[in-house]
Amino acid sequence: MDQSRNKLKAAIAVNVIVVVLEVWAMSVGIGRHGVAGNFIFYTECSNLFGAIACAVCAFAEVRELRGGEGCTRGIRWLKYASSCCLLMTLFVVVFILTPMLYSINQPGFYMMFVDGAKPVTHFGAPVVVTASYVIFEADRKMTLKQSLVGFAPTLVYAAVAYPCNILRVWDGPYPFFQVWTMPVWMSVLWFAALFMLSFGLCQIPRLLARTRGPEAGTID
Repeated sequence: MDQSRNKLKAAIAVNVIVVVLEVWAMSVGIGRHGVAGNFIFYTECSNLFGAIACAVCAFAEVRELRGGEGCTRGIRWLKYASSCCLLMTLFVVVFILTPMLYSINQPGFYMMFVDGAKPVTHFGAPVVVTASYVIFEADRKMTLKQSLVGFAPTLVYAAVAYPCNILRVWDGPYPFFQVWTMPVWMSVLWFAALFMLSFGLCQIPRLLARTRGPEAGTID
């Protein structure tokens, strides 16, 4: 019993810390870009999603600590989906955006991992949210088909970003969305590559959870 309560307390602490850091990071982003300008970025949307998921989990875990119902499967899947989106942010930053910056003689590592709130939004949040999901809230019975819940938010973002770029409402905000600066076939390849990357990343927390996470509906 004590071990279970200690794990609940640790889960609450981690989730609250993430929420606090995310609020700070979003305030930095809004200060730089404004509200509308900030949340056209997938990074900011995924971090907002992560903050919401962590807040919901913390609330459910406090309720469980007091003898009530803990994290339901829906809440666990919310945390799972947010971890998938944050992993997408991390991998795109590491393997796409940072090399692109270096290719044009810009300090990629500094711009992507040091400047402003980037240590939180580009690295800290993806790692901590994913790890905390696997350790504290994971549904290790999740199937491959059910993992589509983690892919859905990214698909929704793409369904907004591509039309906005086609209609020239947005310019990017990422190079691979700038459809007017590249041939159609290249835009299609970018979409396919990002689609496969997103779905593949959804399997990381799911597969880790199958070996490390608690049963759905419990924190043991």
